[in-house]
Amino acid sequence: MNVERLHRILVDIDKELKKEKIVTLLQQVRDHLQNQVNQPNQPSHQTNLVSSLEKLYNALENSAYNDYSPSWKEIISEITGEVELGEELKLKLETILSSNAITPAKALADIKIIFTDLQNFQSSINNVLTGFKTLGIEKEDLDPGECELGYTIPRDYVENKLVELKNEFAELNFILNHISEVVTGEKQEYEVKTISSSDFLLYILIGLQVANVLSKATERILNHYKQILEIKNLRNQLKEKGVPATKTKSIETHANGIMKTEIKSIAKEIIKEHYDGENGRKNELENGLIIALNKLANRIDKGFNVEIRVEPLPEPESDEEVDREYQSKVDLINSIKESSRNIEFIEIGGDSILKLSEKKPS
Repeated sequence: MNVERLHRILVDIDKELKKEKIVTLLQQVRDHLQNQVNQPNQPSHQTNLVSSLEKLYNALENSAYNDYSPSWKEIISEITGEVELGEELKLKLETILSSNAITPAKALADIKIIFTDLQNFQSSINNVLTGFKTLGIEKEDLDPGECELGYTIPRDYVENKLVELKNEFAELNFILNHISEVVTGEKQEYEVKTISSSDFLLYILIGLQVANVLSKATERILNHYKQILEIKNLRNQLKEKGVPATKTKSIETHANGIMKTEIKSIAKEIIKEHYDGENGRKNELENGLIIALNKLANRIDKGFNVEIRVEPLPEPESDEEVDREYQSKVDLINSIKESSRNIEFIEIGGDSILKLSEKKPS
């Protein structure tokens, strides 16, 4: 875990807890529920409880935590243990209250534990942030309008070998450059921001246009992969039961066909939207883009993960005129944020099923 990134995350959580007053609102829910347990025949306690729950649920629904990247949530989970935030906490509270409607005392006991844990967590964050400041540990920030790709390479996949890790860096560069060439007309050099995590989690700065195309393409690949994952699990179950590979070959062919068709569709749409060069070059770029997306899909099937984070631009002053370039960047950032919300880490188990071609047709 990168300490500067941890610092950034803790600053954001601390800001979020204070802004939305989560701990205070949860305390109010606890107190009103306590009153209801003590005086069940007093209707005002039920009214106050409902009101306090509504305020808390609204704060949790609007929490910035809900839009945190998968790796940020994973880091938070590692350092918080049982503490939950955002819509996850809302769901937990709803479950507690609905399952203990007849026994509010049990609901109260559970909510007291949640409140104590969250209160202690907020206190711990403050202590850690104070320590970071004393030690002079910086926090890892993105500049306004800057975009970051997080790319997880499983250690098992590269067998902890330097040469294999180097090869995967080259494959990622291939993927990014083929998208960049279509979108911007040229290949680029990518700056590595950090490498961290128990797996190799690589953070790279990428341009907004490339990020927008990559996030949308990844979102679509993941949506189709969820269908394929069911097929994959079925195939793996058949293998475990001793069904020969020759009998499950048609299942693999079907799964690969689904993804192959979708990737061709994605590539054609990207070319249509972004490429305005010569037709002869168009076919070459489309084929290269298909190979790049095939590589990405194959790796997602093997446990790789993709996430994209972008920093908004500052709001213009009320009397400041918004030019076309600024508005174009804002539109790109909003588009990236929208699609990146739908990019999630998927638990991958069993043998991989995708074997999409990674070679250009001769």
